[in-house]
Amino acid sequence: MAIIGKIRKHSGLAVIIVGVAIAAFVIGDFGKKRTKGTNDIGVINGESIPYAEFNTKVDQAMEAQKENAGSDKISDQDAYQIRQTTWNNEVKTVLMGSEYDELGLTVSPEELFDQVQGKQPHRYILQYFKDPKTGQYDPALVLNYLKNLDKMEPKNRDMWLRFEKAIKDDRQETKFNNLISKGYYMPSAFLKKDYIKQTKSIKIRCIAPALTSIADSTVKVTDADFAKFYDKNKTYFYQDEPSRDLDYVTFEVIPSDPDRKKIAADVALLYKDFASSSDVVNFTNANSDKKADTVFLKKGTLPTKLDSLLFISSVGTLYQPFEFKNTWYMAKLLAIQERPDSMKGSQILIAFTSPGNEGIKRTKEQAKAKADSLLTALKKSPEKFAEVAKQVSDYPNAKDDGGDLKWFLDGNAGFYPFFKAGLEMKPKEMKVIETRIGYSLFILNEKTKPIKKVQAAVLTRAIEPSNQTYQDTYTKASSFAGQNKTPELFDKAITEKGLQKRTSPNLREMDNNLMGLPGAREVVRWAFAENTKVGEVSPVFDISGKYLIAVLKKIVQKGQQPLESIKDRIEPSVKNMKKATMIAEKMKQPIAASKEINTLATKLDTKVDTTVLTFSGFSRSAIGREMDLIGPIFTYKKGESVGPLTGNYGAYYLTVDEINEPPAKEDFTSEKTQQAQAFTQRVTSSLFKAIEKTAKITDNRLRFY
Repeated sequence: MAIIGKIRKHSGLAVIIVGVAIAAFVIGDFGKKRTKGTNDIGVINGESIPYAEFNTKVDQAMEAQKENAGSDKISDQDAYQIRQTTWNNEVKTVLMGSEYDELGLTVSPEELFDQVQGKQPHRYILQYFKDPKTGQYDPALVLNYLKNLDKMEPKNRDMWLRFEKAIKDDRQETKFNNLISKGYYMPSAFLKKDYIKQTKSIKIRCIAPALTSIADSTVKVTDADFAKFYDKNKTYFYQDEPSRDLDYVTFEVIPSDPDRKKIAADVALLYKDFASSSDVVNFTNANSDKKADTVFLKKGTLPTKLDSLLFISSVGTLYQPFEFKNTWYMAKLLAIQERPDSMKGSQILIAFTSPGNEGIKRTKEQAKAKADSLLTALKKSPEKFAEVAKQVSDYPNAKDDGGDLKWFLDGNAGFYPFFKAGLEMKPKEMKVIETRIGYSLFILNEKTKPIKKVQAAVLTRAIEPSNQTYQDTYTKASSFAGQNKTPELFDKAITEKGLQKRTSPNLREMDNNLMGLPGAREVVRWAFAENTKVGEVSPVFDISGKYLIAVLKKIVQKGQQPLESIKDRIEPSVKNMKKATMIAEKMKQPIAASKEINTLATKLDTKVDTTVLTFSGFSRSAIGREMDLIGPIFTYKKGESVGPLTGNYGAYYLTVDEINEPPAKEDFTSEKTQQAQAFTQRVTSSLFKAIEKTAKITDNRLRFY
C-alpha cells in the first residue's frame, strides 16, 4: 500500500499519468455570440472536440487535483493552467493518433506487460517502485502491488489504469520518435565540412566607428529604407497567432480611515472577552482569522514585537492588541518549556480493530498485552528492535525500514504521541504508547539539546476594507470608465488623477494574466471579442480584489504583419542600418588616402580591435555577430585589407593577419555520434511542434472560457 501512497502523492502524474486538466468556472462571453449549433470547443484536422466531452475531462481532472491536494478548493490560476493542459493533451491525442494509425504503430498487450513487469521496465515503473530503504527499483513491489489490485478501492484501481495508459502512450511516442531519429544519416563529406567550419579561424584587425557617433535627429529614413529592412527581415514579422496590446489602470480597494477605526474598536471589545475567557484556545479558534496554533515555538517564529515579549514574560501574561503589517494581534502566554527541536526513534506497531482498520482482527486489550510483552523482551535485547519490527510490526513500511521513524520535528502532528512521550524519556529508553490505531512500542534513539520554547494563544484580525469601501471604490472606477470613453480622455484622466497607467503588450488569446496582474481572463476575453475595436475603453472588471479599466490599443492578426503595422517597432533598427551606410560613406575618402588600419583608426577617431573569427562567428567583437559578412571574410587572403563593409550593426574596415587551417583529420566518429545525438534531441523536443504547426486546428475555447 506504500506504493499507492507514492502514486497518489505524485498524482501530479497530472500531465504524465492523469493526463487531463482541471476545471474552472465558465465566464460569460463579452459581445461574442456563439454560432447557433456550435457546441465544439475545437476542431483538429476535421475531428470535432465536443465541449461537453472536453468539460467532462476537465471536471474529472478537477476532482483528481482536489484529491491530490487534499482540498475542496482549487485556485483560478491552477484551474486555468490545467485547462490549458487538457486542451494540449486533446490536440496531441488526435494528431499523434492519426500518425500512429497511418503507420500501424501500436503497443501490444505483450509489450505493455514487458514494460510493467519485464527485465527492463518503463522508466515510470523504475521511478515509482523503489525500495524505500535502498532507493533502488524492486520488481517484487510491482508484483505485490498487482496481486493486491483487486482488493483496492475503485479509485486506486482507476489510478493504476491511468498510470498504465501513461506508460503505453509514452512507449508509443518513443517508438514514433525512434522511427524518425533512426532515419538520420550524416555523410562524411558533411562532417568534414562542419569540422572545417568549426576549427578553421582567421585573425583580423578591425575598426568599426560607433553608430552613436551619429545623432538620431540627423538621420532621415525614407519609405525605401523601411521597405529594404522589412524585405530583408520579413520572416521575423510573421505572427503565429493573433495578439492584442492593452493599456490599463487599476483602482486598489484599501481600508479607509473609518474602516480602520471600526476594526480597532471591534478589536478593543474583542480583547476584553479574550482577556476574561476561561478557555482562551477555543475563544481564539472561534474569533481569530487564523486557527490557534498551540505548538511550542522557539524564538524568532512570531512577529518581532510579540516574539520579544513572549520570551521575557511569565505564564498567563496577556498582550494587548497591536497592529503589524495590516493585522491586529493579541495573545496570551500559555506555557514555557525547555524542549528539544527534534527527536529520532523507531516503533513497533501492534494494531487493533478500529474504524478504517477493520482488517486487523485483534482487540485493544490483546494489542496492549502483546506490546507490553514485546517491551519486556526487548529491554533485554534492544539491539534486536529493528529485526523484531520487520517480523511483527503492523506498520506497512516496517518490513523495509525496521520501524525507523527517522528525525521528526517538534510540532509535527503526525508524531505528537511519540514526541510527547520522548520529552520524559532518555536515549535508548522504550515505552508503550497508545495511538488511534494501536499500541506502539517506541524506542527513543536521539534528541536534540533542549531550548526555551513558548506556547501561546494568538488571535489575529486582518484590517480589511468594508463593503462600503468596496462600493465607494467601484463607484470611482465606474465613474472613470463612464467619463473617459476615448484613449485621449483615458490618458488625460490618468494624469489628472495621479493614477499609474500600465501596459500589457502582445496579449495572446488564451492568456490568463496581464503583465503584472494575474487572474485577468475576463479582460483577455473582452479584448478578443469580435465587437471590441481599437480605442475602445472597457467596462469595470473585478480582478483579484482590484477594479480595472482597460483600453484596447492595438489588434494584430495572425499571419505576415504588414510593414505599416510594425514601422514604430523597427524604426530604431532602420535608423541603425541608415547610420551604418552613412558611416561607410564617411570611411571611403580616408580609405582611398591610406589603407593602413592604424592610420585610419586615428583619422576616424576609433580603436583597432584584434579578434579571431571562426566560420560560425560569434566572437566578442562586433563583426563577429555579422553573419552575412563572415562568409566573404573567409575568402580574403593573408595581408589583405578590405572595407568599408556594411553590416547590420555597423560599418567595418579590416586587415587579415593570419589564416589558421584546421589540422588534418580523417576519423569523424565522435563528431558523427554528437551530430546524431543532437538530432535525436531535436526530434524529441520539436517533432510534435512541427506536426502541430502543419495541422488545421480551429480553437474555439475563447467562446467557452
